[in-house]
Amino acid sequence: MENVVYSTLMEEIKKRGIKKTAIAKAIGISSSGLDFKLSGESAWRFNEAIIIRDRFFPDMGLEELFKENDVKQ
Repeated sequence: MENVVYSTLMEEIKKRGIKKTAIAKAIGISSSGLDFKLSGESAWRFNEAIIIRDRFFPDMGLEELFKENDVKQ
């Protein structure tokens, strides 16, 4: 994946060793669909963000976890 708009989320996924397929499955989308969301090519739904935060990152706030990078290509 080249352009990661949600770098905090991606960094936390890597740091915690969470498989992107597990996140995609939890919110009912494909792995490529998750890549589109991480790159900013597809929008997050509020319920997806809540599920991801509650299931995988309960110690983090939504604003912190889903903060967009300033640079978006």
